[in-house]
Amino acid sequence: MSHKVPIKSLLSRPRFKVYTNLSKNEFISLIKKYLDENIEEYGGYVNKEIAMIRVRKGKDEYWHPQLQIRIEEDEEDNSNYLVVRGIIGPKPSVWTFFAFLYGLSGAIFITLGSYTLSEYIVKNESVWIWSIPFSIMLALGTYLASLYGHHLAKYQLGRLYHFVNIVLNAADFYENHEN
Repeated sequence: MSHKVPIKSLLSRPRFKVYTNLSKNEFISLIKKYLDENIEEYGGYVNKEIAMIRVRKGKDEYWHPQLQIRIEEDEEDNSNYLVVRGIIGPKPSVWTFFAFLYGLSGAIFITLGSYTLSEYIVKNESVWIWSIPFSIMLALGTYLASLYGHHLAKYQLGRLYHFVNIVLNAADFYENHEN
């Protein structure tokens, strides 16, 4: 039976969590086999805990997404199942950079904006008034850059989602372990 992995949207770091009856070694072998069969399209690595998959492309875009799969045995409820968690998102360095820019714009808005407001209340003028629109423009520019990067990586996101569906359908996955 073939069905799709339950991901609601490919917009912002889509995640999934499914279960399978395969052992950890069988699942790892399945991922390695599919990577080897499609070496010209996918690259990455697999070890006993995690798999990192990316779409090969001649030109590396700054948003270049990757699929991270965490492989865990379900020790809490039932040891017969393997828990497979995944997330599709940009490289961690890119994600951190965008988070930094959002944090910077927030810090500028709060600190210099508070100072500007205080100075404006006291003196009826402030040299720092430019900090408020600057911080808003920085946040807006960061958001637009992330949307543009996501647009550039749309094909790669689709290919990674295809990879997830092919591998997990071969592993006969379940959305919850009561099945």
